[in-house]
Amino acid sequence: MIKRNFIRNAVSLLFCSVVLFSQDVLADIVCDIESNVYRTVTIKGQEWMGENLSVKHYRNGDPIRHAATAAEWEAASRRGEGAWCYYSNNQKYGNSHGILYNWYAINDPRGLAPEGWHIPDDREWNSLSSMLGGRSYAGAFLKAGAKNALDLSSLYSSSATFRALPAGYRRNDGRFYYMNTNAYFWSSSRFIDGFAWFHHLNASNDMVFRNDTSMGNGMSVRCVRDRGSFTMFADRRISPSAGTVGNELPN
Repeated sequence: MIKRNFIRNAVSLLFCSVVLFSQDVLADIVCDIESNVYRTVTIKGQEWMGENLSVKHYRNGDPIRHAATAAEWEAASRRGEGAWCYYSNNQKYGNSHGILYNWYAINDPRGLAPEGWHIPDDREWNSLSSMLGGRSYAGAFLKAGAKNALDLSSLYSSSATFRALPAGYRRNDGRFYYMNTNAYFWSSSRFIDGFAWFHHLNASNDMVFRNDTSMGNGMSVRCVRDRGSFTMFADRRISPSAGTVGNELPN
């Protein structure tokens, strides 16, 4: 397993180096263990992924359980086992909006975020909202397609934006809700046994809401770079059309 994972990581880095030199627009990106490439955005010195996570393996190479049916999703929740799915079990949503994870996946000791990155805790989400004018206004700058996003030249280090996409969520009973109207993001912070904090945006207003919910629910995931970490190929050349596509939260 160690040898296989070493080879996997080497191939991933090679792919990322090809991405670096084969395209013509400078931007910050990060690659996961599967060589998925994500744009990143730096806000007040804090670097976030600008796209939803789509990885299906933990950082050590072990596969994350794919819980497609309602029965499989409920079973993973009961066992406290990490799981992922596509919204409505339709891969097209995964391609455009990323995939949904339960809370157990993002806190698995094998690691979900790329090396040098982590899942933001509740404090980091709160800090992000504060830097963008507070919870009542931050959504205007975080939504994909937000007209105000590029006006924050003092906050963003480049023209990249956060691009919060309305990927909906999956309840712990296996049902899906709110694709194209709501974006839900896990924090790594526990609330009480069986419940954790999350943050979400709604298409109809500019607020960033904070609440707790069952750890068995499925939500989108963003990652934050560890402070002081170095990721190879941090500045790479990628196509301006390589970003996430699909329906976006209107401003």
